[in-house]
Amino acid sequence: MKNKAVVTNIQKFSVHDGPGIRSIIFFKGCPLKCQWCANPENIDPKPQLMVHKSKCIRCGRCIDSCPRGAIIAGDETIHLLRDRCQNCGKCVRVCTSQARVLKGELLSAADAKRVVDKDVPFYKNSGGGITFSGGEPMLHPDFIIDLAKEYRELGLNSAVETCGCVPWENFEKVKPWVDLFLFDLKFMDSGKHKEFCGSGNELILSNLRKICQSNRVIVRMPIIPGINDTEEDIERAAVFLNNMKEKIEAIHCLPYHNFGISKYEALDIDYKLSGVEIPKAEYMEYIKKMFELRGLSVQIGG
Repeated sequence: MKNKAVVTNIQKFSVHDGPGIRSIIFFKGCPLKCQWCANPENIDPKPQLMVHKSKCIRCGRCIDSCPRGAIIAGDETIHLLRDRCQNCGKCVRVCTSQARVLKGELLSAADAKRVVDKDVPFYKNSGGGITFSGGEPMLHPDFIIDLAKEYRELGLNSAVETCGCVPWENFEKVKPWVDLFLFDLKFMDSGKHKEFCGSGNELILSNLRKICQSNRVIVRMPIIPGINDTEEDIERAAVFLNNMKEKIEAIHCLPYHNFGISKYEALDIDYKLSGVEIPKAEYMEYIKKMFELRGLSVQIGG
């Protein structure tokens, strides 16, 4: 199990993103740049420094620790010069208030297994297992295979949460070992997909059609008010999915939230959707019914 990947977190005791109690491995790196991404720290493939300014006590230790002179004192706060920072993590090691965090650590599949193994009895008793998330886990098919094989022998299931924007060859490699794909569908319109996610969706739609022929699939559609929730957007998605409804286990409509805003601030990234409102429960029920009119099995949230 020598395959390695940059991982930001191994979340334990999750009851989402697959059946039962699970561990979720979050990989760093994603081919898309969705403007509403709740985990922006997982987009860039390299480790990144996050600075939570509200936790800073202005002790100055970080200034002295930085070999690049990337940290300077201001009148009211300590500033990070991102263009100088090499994400070495030296400032993190001297920060006593946990204001500075380096997100991303190169782990082997064996490293990850040692963490997950501690809770295997809980997964067995609940029908749970392991979920690969991110970022985009399908950029690391060999890492997935290493762990999925091991846990299948223990009677545990494996799930992959994917944006689908990877070569089909990656799916072909992992699909014999993955029990469930949680496949994102954000837009049917490729132009809109490129505008809000940074890439067209032709490969994504092609991969979704193919993977539905061989594996269990739950399609997850984030509902972003004013962006992908027009009647035309929903109707086109419903028609597309209706053509594969015998192959799709369910549709999960995921209401937009802005829980990740503080992460954008910690990464010094502008959050472009600050004016988007959280959809009300009644509105999500309306979206759900639009899909159900096409004979699809739908739930709100996932």
